[in-house]
Amino acid sequence: MNQFMLKMNLSVFLALVFVISACSHTMNVAKKEPAPTSAPVAGDQSSQEIVELNQLVKQNSQSSEAKKAHLRLARLYTNHNNHSRNYHKAMKHLQAYVKLENSKADKETLDWLAALKEINRLSREITQVQKELKKSNKSRTALTKTNRKLTREEIKLREKNRQLAESNQKLHKTIEMLKNLDQRLEEKRRNFSN
Repeated sequence: MNQFMLKMNLSVFLALVFVISACSHTMNVAKKEPAPTSAPVAGDQSSQEIVELNQLVKQNSQSSEAKKAHLRLARLYTNHNNHSRNYHKAMKHLQAYVKLENSKADKETLDWLAALKEINRLSREITQVQKELKKSNKSRTALTKTNRKLTREEIKLREKNRQLAESNQKLHKTIEMLKNLDQRLEEKRRNFSN
């Protein structure tokens, strides 16, 4: 139940993040200069642009082009057309952008950064829960195997117990027969002695 609620909360939160980021994107269009490339992002196009922007950031880490590249990378990593979205990388690039802005970042960018931080935190929690789930599944599998083994042993022991009970009954009958035989022999010996 807790895992379901965690997933539900994460889904609602992600939807909120996407709405906020979409709103900030449309609200910032008039205020800010356009991104380095404003064409729609798709598969290979996105990957190629990410590679180019990362190279630009590595070459000129403090330039205004690097600042724009960080912002564009954050947008590319969270873009709905990007099939390999990476919110952690988006957060890192947005943090670098805010740092290069020298406290001039607008409210929407800071809200976006806060949302990415929360997504990153929740992703780590989900990963931890998944690890614990995998571990508990392994434990459950091991316990199931042990339970099956013990059940088989119990069945064998019950069968042995049944066989021993039958053998015990046979021995009791044999003992009774021997007692009867002994009594008859004793009576015959007495009768013969007299």
